[in-house]
Amino acid sequence: MIFFFLLQMGKPFKLAVDVGCGTGNSSRKLAAHFQEVIGADTSESQLNVARSCTSENITCILSPSESLPLEDNSVDLLNASLAVHWFDVERFMQEAARVLKPGGCLALSSWLLKTEIYYKDHSETLTNIFNEAVRHISKYSVKILEHMKSEYETIFEAVPFSDKERINDILEIYPVTVTNLLGLIQALYLYQEFLEEDRKEALMFLQNVEKRFLDALGENDFHATMEVHLKHVCVLACKPILHA
Repeated sequence: MIFFFLLQMGKPFKLAVDVGCGTGNSSRKLAAHFQEVIGADTSESQLNVARSCTSENITCILSPSESLPLEDNSVDLLNASLAVHWFDVERFMQEAARVLKPGGCLALSSWLLKTEIYYKDHSETLTNIFNEAVRHISKYSVKILEHMKSEYETIFEAVPFSDKERINDILEIYPVTVTNLLGLIQALYLYQEFLEEDRKEALMFLQNVEKRFLDALGENDFHATMEVHLKHVCVLACKPILHA
């Protein structure tokens, strides 16, 4: 979807900046389409992981999203996947307006707190277990909950460009196991914050979630393949081109 939007803006695609890049998953996807990709994050440990598996055209830098060491009007795409709800949104939007080229694209995406899991007659129970776990770790950040509950409407309203759209009906369906679901929870920045704050409690929490899945499925079905439906939202915007 992001690349379709970019194609409408027109080539060439020189520089993409992936803010809140974490371990670099989005940065690596962008690298195939841009001459240069810069991944920025405030976590040195996550950047070290990103650096260990990047391609030649990716550079990882330690930097907050609200104050990027980039020139004015220099960026073709400013991307934030699963990240913008952590930022100081007002300051980030000001920075986006500064660094994007005229005609440059802003792409902000996330999966939402509306996950559904399907397996035999356990679907409702499994869905509740997963969503309750995510809500539990989300309660440590009221700001994030506000953005998620609004399905990025608050983010959309903060974008300073008039050429913008919000797509909140993106559905991704794929097979998962309980191990995959636990990994998804662990990958959330919310859980990483929980882990840093109280490692023992965070690990016990994850063990409890695993036990709830085991109790719901039983030993025979615990390793079965289920189907997860993840709902995503994407905010896309284009910085206006100034005409003389």
